[in-house]
Amino acid sequence: MKILLSLIAFSFTLALCQGRYCKYSPHKAEIKDGKPVLPTECTDPYDGSKHPLGSKWNTAQCMECTCSERGMECCTRYGGTVNVPGCKAVVNPNTCKYEFYKLDDPSKPCF
Repeated sequence: MKILLSLIAFSFTLALCQGRYCKYSPHKAEIKDGKPVLPTECTDPYDGSKHPLGSKWNTAQCMECTCSERGMECCTRYGGTVNVPGCKAVVNPNTCKYEFYKLDDPSKPCF
């Protein structure tokens, strides 16, 4: 029984580490005084806040964003697609981790 539980836990760990969704936005040069000028900061696509080049921040939407000279990349802070038979995976916005609930009774956790 202990081996079975260990294998199940290991399977969930692998499922959660499958990968992350990322979105990349390259910088666009602006023309000022007839010359192209690259931005010196990134604008958070979720709340509009400004961040300097070289910075990294977390958004309220469970994304981790990085601002570089080339552009901005935002990736999910939780694992990739998770499929647990009989359960629905929901990202908790406070912890940015998956929580699993029974399909037939969403008020009950699977584990």
